[in-house]
Amino acid sequence: MDETETSTKFDLEYTESKVIFSICDCSLDKKYSFYNLNRIDATKFLHKLQHIEKLTWGQFTSLPRKNGVTTEKPNSENFDLIHNQNSSERKLVEQYYFHFRIEQVDLFRVFGYQRGQFFCITHIDPNGKINH
Repeated sequence: MDETETSTKFDLEYTESKVIFSICDCSLDKKYSFYNLNRIDATKFLHKLQHIEKLTWGQFTSLPRKNGVTTEKPNSENFDLIHNQNSSERKLVEQYYFHFRIEQVDLFRVFGYQRGQFFCITHIDPNGKINH
């Protein structure tokens, strides 16, 4: 990418579209999946997803970093984790990879990518152990 180009966190075509979550690419590896969540964490997780689904992509990506999205840099460990789970046909063309926090204080993070209007969840890190 040329230094004069501005990279974006998300596909601007969906700025006014509501965020919709998908777990189709979520890791089946127990330590990175829903299987690792206890009842309390699962409840927090679902509540946060329901709250975010009320937002548009523009609103979601404009939130401050502590409760908004953080873009994953190409060739980073987190980028590679997401990329390896990404089943999208467009993954070599468009790579909108990021994570967000469920808890502002704790390191409960959700990793994934944007495919159209969907935030496709690839990994869940409830304990802040993935590359942090």
